Amino acid sequence: MSQTRNFMWLAYDHMGGLVAYNMLWSVLNLPYWALAYFLWNAGVILGGTKIVIACLLGVQVAFFSPPSLVLYIVAAAWVRRREIAVGEVLRALRHFFIRAQIVQLALLGISAVLLLNMVFYKDFPGWLGLVLSGLMAWLLLALALVSLQLFPLLVTQDIGVWQTLRQGLFLAVGHLGGSLVLLFAYIVFCGVGVLTGVGLFCGLFAAYALWASAYYRVLLSRYTGEVLPAEEPRQLRELIRPWGD
Repeated sequence: MSQTRNFMWLAYDHMGGLVAYNMLWSVLNLPYWALAYFLWNAGVILGGTKIVIACLLGVQVAFFSPPSLVLYIVAAAWVRRREIAVGEVLRALRHFFIRAQIVQLALLGISAVLLLNMVFYKDFPGWLGLVLSGLMAWLLLALALVSLQLFPLLVTQDIGVWQTLRQGLFLAVGHLGGSLVLLFAYIVFCGVGVLTGVGLFCGLFAAYALWASAYYRVLLSRYTGEVLPAEEPRQLRELIRPWGD
């Protein structure tokens, strides 16, 4: 079964859970929403290139926050066909919280440096400024690819911050095609969520976490030796008659 089809069946099986846990994440994430809003508002007030800087940093504050681990913890269990209680999710969140916060601060620090450098180099005369600012933009793209690897790694491998960052870089570079697909999926899920408004808080970010976790289970099995079980055959009539035999 392809990853996309596997994800669709997982999302169908846990449709209510996606909405419920997405709402739980939204509530737990309120302090980070407030900080992100402050950054976005400051960028609008300051204007110019500062709007772009504030928007990108605000996205990292809101969507790479420790409470986001809730969605990855739940999704990691679901892709392994294991149910997980809310209490277990919250205990796991406490277990990973400090490491996730350090990871987020590292991402914010690196992003801020790259963004400020890009703005600074943009004002350089001639081709040198163009080359250097372009290099900063490529490094920001590379950082985005690495950042998407980190939380799925953290909740499944239970490793330290430095190991998480190092292995995230290895996976992003070693599986560049998959990393680009992951980034595209992130943009699609979160973009649709932002455009619809309610979708962002009622399931779409949780759906992305589920999609990413399904991808990572297959990817990490190449390195961890985890044996993937045979997929159960599913039929489309289950969508129409879920009560049927």
